[in-house]
Amino acid sequence: MQIKFSDTDETFIKAQVQAGFYTNETELVHSAVRRLREEKERVTRFKTAVEKGVQEVKQGKTTPYTPDLMEEIVQTAIQKAENGEPYYSANAIPKNPKS
Repeated sequence: MQIKFSDTDETFIKAQVQAGFYTNETELVHSAVRRLREEKERVTRFKTAVEKGVQEVKQGKTTPYTPDLMEEIVQTAIQKAENGEPYYSANAIPKNPKS
């Protein structure tokens, strides 16, 4: 596969390689495509979570917001951050299946 870039993009790519961020142009393109694919996967997971939430609201499956609930969420997040653990909630964005 051959790809033709605009002069601006080609200059940018070469500058990134010359600056040592990538060993060659191919590595930069692979990185960019991987990031694009990962972002699309995150968007898909987000949309799935939103749809799940919409369906649960329609079914009456809700949890009332209270200051105590918010404090519990904050404290859990702080504790996980202090332990170097990622915060995860099945009620929020689902885990990346690759994680």
